[in-house]
Amino acid sequence: MTGRNPYEKQEELDIPDFVEDKTNSDSSIDMSIFKMSDEELYDDVTDENVDYEDDFDDLKPKKKRKGNGALILCLIIIFLLLACVAGAAFYAYKQHEAYVKANTAYLQMQANEENYKKQINDLSSTIEALNKQIEDMQNDSDAMGEGKLIYEVVDGGMYFRKEPTSDAELTTFNGASTAENGEKYKVIEVVNDKDYGDKYTWAKIADEVYFCLGTKDEVWAKPAN
Repeated sequence: MTGRNPYEKQEELDIPDFVEDKTNSDSSIDMSIFKMSDEELYDDVTDENVDYEDDFDDLKPKKKRKGNGALILCLIIIFLLLACVAGAAFYAYKQHEAYVKANTAYLQMQANEENYKKQINDLSSTIEALNKQIEDMQNDSDAMGEGKLIYEVVDGGMYFRKEPTSDAELTTFNGASTAENGEKYKVIEVVNDKDYGDKYTWAKIADEVYFCLGTKDEVWAKPAN
């Protein structure tokens, strides 16, 4: 007799409610998420709720804001440069002013120097003329006679005669009978020899008083003025 499996009966088995699904546990994975569509996955995410700028802010390097320090430094440098330029311009102006003043003084000094030289030359000429006049006056005071021409005896011993000739009568002048070396006479006029013409010349120093001056080749007295 064949034994029958008691489980072959077609009777339905009732599973008690207290039996828990062993497959469900706290550690089990909810696989239904893999069966959800994209719309179901992201239906709670809207464009209004997403802040894309925050995401890009995290990705982009943050730029450092430049402060006003560089601008202030540039302004200070510009101010210092302007101050240097102004100082240099003022110094150049003062130097130019000093140069103009010195150059004016130098030109004035040159003009004064030329004026002084001219005055010195004029004074020298005046002094020379005065010395000449003094010398002439001394010659006049030393000279004897009545004329204006001064003759000095250089080869003396000529007799005084009443007429301009060697044959004329002898005479004296101021107590002297001859004209000697170094003596000066004021000559009234110079005349030729009465007998020999211009071979001999005579000096008239007073009325009827003459002495011989010599010849062209042999000078016995010469002009002193």
